[in-house]
Amino acid sequence: MVRRRDCTTRSEHARGSLTLIRRLYSETPVPPPVSRFLVFLTITAMRASVMGSKFALAIFIAHYLDLSSLGWYGLAAGAIAIVPQVVGIGMNHILMRAAVTASAAELTNSLRHYWVFVTSVYVVLLTLAVLLTIVFGTSSLWILIIAVMFFEHIGNDVFYLFSNIQHHLSANANAFLRGAAWILVYIPLAIWEPSLRTLSHLFGSWLAGGMLSFVLFVCMSWSWPWRAAFSLPFRPSVVTATIRKSFLFYVSDLSFIASQYIDRYLVTLFLGIKIAGVYFLFWTVANATTTFLALVLQQSQRPLLINAYSVGGLSAHRQLAWRFMQTTVLATAALSLAIGFAFQILSPWLGQPSLAAHWSAFWLIVAGMAFRYLADFGAMGLFTAHRDRLTTLTNVVSVCVLVMAQTLLLPLAGLHGAGGAILITSVGIALWRYRLLFGSSLANPEPQQVGA
Repeated sequence: MVRRRDCTTRSEHARGSLTLIRRLYSETPVPPPVSRFLVFLTITAMRASVMGSKFALAIFIAHYLDLSSLGWYGLAAGAIAIVPQVVGIGMNHILMRAAVTASAAELTNSLRHYWVFVTSVYVVLLTLAVLLTIVFGTSSLWILIIAVMFFEHIGNDVFYLFSNIQHHLSANANAFLRGAAWILVYIPLAIWEPSLRTLSHLFGSWLAGGMLSFVLFVCMSWSWPWRAAFSLPFRPSVVTATIRKSFLFYVSDLSFIASQYIDRYLVTLFLGIKIAGVYFLFWTVANATTTFLALVLQQSQRPLLINAYSVGGLSAHRQLAWRFMQTTVLATAALSLAIGFAFQILSPWLGQPSLAAHWSAFWLIVAGMAFRYLADFGAMGLFTAHRDRLTTLTNVVSVCVLVMAQTLLLPLAGLHGAGGAILITSVGIALWRYRLLFGSSLANPEPQQVGA
């Protein structure tokens, strides 16, 4: 009798595991309106901290190290963003979109297969990095960078997962540890102790933040049916089937991430590492807007758009997307101008007089990044409407146009060419995506979803 009761208890525990965090929120003695307001304030503070900390880190490197170090940091940060997209093969999109309606058992089993595959790839990459360091004496910094890549990969998946199942406090706690907490510790320590002002210590601190965010996820998902999932045989066919379904997402991811980060490599190629440091500083300031808005707006908009399409079809989705688009345009314009003027006022503190010669290029980059975010909203709208082929097509065209524009304009106009290329590409892609999203061409759409 006791065994039967224990079995029933475990079964009920597994079925309700994904609602654990929600129950914890609802069981607090604080009245619900006050609780929701406190959660909102906490989330807002964490989002602002992520934006401000990344901004402060770029300022710190420019002031206490040099622009060349900032350039190398920018190249490494780009690699940390690009490699997880290459390794993941687009599978996370299928898994995280399905997580909105999946049971606890289905979700943990899917994540188990996906993360075992991902971990295996990073083990190979780390092994190669260690061997190259031992045999050829290459910089051990690569070992740190690859380790950071792994925890950023898992952390981004966790953020995406919690966002889609609308556990926004958990998602933002994860993002805060990876994108802000370690910076808030590292910068004061490095100001106090000059020996810490190296890229090795910086990436080591980043790695510590990623590991801490992973520990937090383990604690938050402790009651999920992981043991039952890992007790089942590992089936490579599950991974291969997901990879086949995710091909379009993979092409789309590679194109999207290339359009976000390839410019810094092209700037380095054409203009050198010091100018690349200037460019990355300007890019970081402009990107602070998109980082904040992605956390504030897209995190909440994405699951609502997915649900609107699932419940009300294309018409409901388009109505909601139109409302969200108007909010996004206003917020992007206001925040971009505020951050741009704030940086220009504070820039003399950096002690980098060479920045003054590039202010017109700075504002071109700010405008280009603002329109890039508006274009990204169009991509999210197409994705949440299951317009997967169109999302992929626009991403591929975007990176092709950007590379051509950068290649033509960088030798002719320097940093102005970098900003102009982003602006031209982003405006064109944004208008195209909005036409696809709201135009008459979607009145009777053919099914295009992949692995939906």
